[in-house]
Amino acid sequence: MTTRTLSLSVLVLLCAAFPAQAFRLTLAGVVGGTGARAGAAPRRLDRGVTGQVAFAVALIATATLVAVLAPMRWDLLSPVGWHWYAVAVAFGCLAPALEWGAAAAVLAVRHRRLPGIALHRLAGGGSVLVVLAAVGAAAAEEVLFRGVGLHLLERVLGWPAAAAVAVTAVVYGLNHLYFGPLTVAQKALTGVGFGVLYLLGGHNVLVPLVAHVVQNVVVLTLLPRMGGMSAERSGARVLRRVWRKGSS
Repeated sequence: MTTRTLSLSVLVLLCAAFPAQAFRLTLAGVVGGTGARAGAAPRRLDRGVTGQVAFAVALIATATLVAVLAPMRWDLLSPVGWHWYAVAVAFGCLAPALEWGAAAAVLAVRHRRLPGIALHRLAGGGSVLVVLAAVGAAAAEEVLFRGVGLHLLERVLGWPAAAAVAVTAVVYGLNHLYFGPLTVAQKALTGVGFGVLYLLGGHNVLVPLVAHVVQNVVVLTLLPRMGGMSAERSGARVLRRVWRKGSS
């Protein structure tokens, strides 16, 4: 491998590191991403749904460009064992509970209790378009963070597998800062799970991709029916109250 190709690998990593956060912040000011207010009359074109779809399209376009430019060959054949797809589905179903546990652990340090688990208020609802956008975004994120990022760190730059998984998981978590700092910790945790699935599944990006898609579908189709306040939102409120109390 030449130095020029190695530099291209680093350039691809740097350019693809924070696409989701940039799109989120941009779209928040352009088309909005908070959805319709509770009790508001239905509109023909909901800004929250539009924002989710536009975000997914932009992220898919970025992932496609990065996948083409990255100096690597894609192996989408069978992983080490096909049972890893079943493991991926199971992890995707379990991921919302793991993220809730991460938020509860953060709040436990301050001796506070997390109320419950539900859909984040910025997720855009559970309409068909939003679910499809979430599926596309999940696929794009796995291509970016595991298929390209983890691969380049571990196999091209020679990082230890554990370090590569940890770094890509943290960067993946930071790409959700739009939802608040508590969500960063939650997503970093599941990011570690996606990275481990990628490695154990024969470096096949389809394995963590399946898990990520399942998680998003579960979150957007089941959690809205559970009602109540979202774990991320309520946790953030508790943290703000604790910090204000501690600084007074």
